[in-house]
Amino acid sequence: MPESHEATQFCKDRIQHFASKADHNKIEALTMFVTLILCTLASPLFITLGQGLILSKIVPSILSSVATGCAVWLQQRKPQQLWSLYRTMQRQLENELYIFEFLIHDYAGRTEPDKLLAERTAAVCMNAHQLWAPLIPSAEGLLSALSPAQAQVKKRQGK
Repeated sequence: MPESHEATQFCKDRIQHFASKADHNKIEALTMFVTLILCTLASPLFITLGQGLILSKIVPSILSSVATGCAVWLQQRKPQQLWSLYRTMQRQLENELYIFEFLIHDYAGRTEPDKLLAERTAAVCMNAHQLWAPLIPSAEGLLSALSPAQAQVKKRQGK
């Protein structure tokens, strides 16, 4: 297999990798957001219009709990930021591949443009990792999502 094909395939594989991750996080972010909105809007309707214990108390409590869970998930996991990050990396690699295929800019006149493509593809992947790492929820961040009483219990268990 010629090296340029290997570099091209490496870049295309990474493009597909980032596209897949972006699509997953897009679906996750939008699903959580829509669920949060629907549960938040429906809960007061059940409280005011619901008849009996189940519709006026239990259903709104469940809806509020689901909305809270979605809000915490969006704040801690940050799928909307991951969606943006992965889509940006995908677009950067697509652009790099176009520049390589047409041998323009830095690829023009190079004797081994495939090596530059592989190098730049690897650099974009490393950059993605460096931008992704700060988005990982920390233990302190997760504790802040708990109530003060729950946080105290967790801190005592950790000692």
